[in-house]
Amino acid sequence: MKGSIPSDDDKILAVLFVEFHNRIGIKLSYQIPNGFIDDATFKIIENYFITKSKQMHGRLMVTQILDYQTIGIPTEIPHSNAVENGRKVSIFNIVIITKLGARTDPYEKILKKLISYFTIFEQEKRFLSSDGKDARIRDIIDSIYYGINNNGYCCVKVIDELNVIKLSYVNKHHCVHPPVIKDSDVPIVISNLEEHSSWDLTLRELFPFLDNQKPVRLLADLSLLDINLVKKCIQSLIYFNLAFIVSPIRYSNTYYVTSTIQSIMQDVELQEECIRYVRMDDRNPCPTWEVIFNLYETFQSGKKLKQVFLYEKPFLRNINDRRLVEFGLLKGILKRLHKYPIAQEQADEVYFLPETLEYYNQKVLDGQHSYDDICVKLGCKLDKVENDLDFCKNVTIIQKLGV
Repeated sequence: MKGSIPSDDDKILAVLFVEFHNRIGIKLSYQIPNGFIDDATFKIIENYFITKSKQMHGRLMVTQILDYQTIGIPTEIPHSNAVENGRKVSIFNIVIITKLGARTDPYEKILKKLISYFTIFEQEKRFLSSDGKDARIRDIIDSIYYGINNNGYCCVKVIDELNVIKLSYVNKHHCVHPPVIKDSDVPIVISNLEEHSSWDLTLRELFPFLDNQKPVRLLADLSLLDINLVKKCIQSLIYFNLAFIVSPIRYSNTYYVTSTIQSIMQDVELQEECIRYVRMDDRNPCPTWEVIFNLYETFQSGKKLKQVFLYEKPFLRNINDRRLVEFGLLKGILKRLHKYPIAQEQADEVYFLPETLEYYNQKVLDGQHSYDDICVKLGCKLDKVENDLDFCKNVTIIQKLGV
């Protein structure tokens, strides 16, 4: 699974593999970058990594050492062939070093999952108690350092093709209260869900239908899942920063650019993120931020999507127009104009024509249902809803900006 890439303040500065050796005691067996901690310094701080108290084994330990923060879990794993090799257990700690104040919870998850892998592999494959252990450990440590820092995840084959370690950096702090999910909402996946789909039963069934275009109601119908389960699954994805929701993106939609676009002009990192997100083809040159900015600015007075992309088509080279809108909605650069019909107070069913009576009977003319909600609930197309309601004299259309 591809996770979130750590921010500069949260990146890994070094990874250590510290173990207890029967003859020489606590030993720094491997570190990356090489020489990050010298032998003299390690001798002073070694007891922070392999503690004398067994009560601390299996517990997360976060300490400040020198000018850094260390994150580790002292671990003891019984050997599956203790009688053969004369050692009953492996005692070790994989220590992640970061800047002071870096988030620890994503790394706690990585370390606990890694220990779980090690335990299973030792029981099944003698991972820690057979020849070749040192080389296997080095490969894993290197993959954590480079993979998590650069991609937000790492994938390492160990022992054979069937045994793979998958780890990802998931920042859980971005969405404390996931939004209420409506039937018409479209989940936009912003991370690789491969690993999650293997352990979440609902997501496993939902995964094949997630294409960033289908609304929740359709996803539930296609996956044969209860819609409430689908909504809870999507809320979970949003909580873990793996997805967000938008209303259906159509070329007939009207969007407005917001003042947020000005703050992004000073944020080079966000500009680069935008370029990566909207880029259509890695084989062709990247679009420039100036071109993307000008495209967003064309929504200044509120325009339909088809108008913008028709007139600006020459500037859309190697830019995915749909993902341009997705990124704009995700970061608050764009807002969509929604229509909410509401029946006039004196209106009764006798005041409606046959083509609009169904809307009244289905109780969607209450100002709480957008045109998108009505389309999903009644199973009809947007142009029909617009033709039926836009000019109905007994219906007032309220317009609101949203995602």
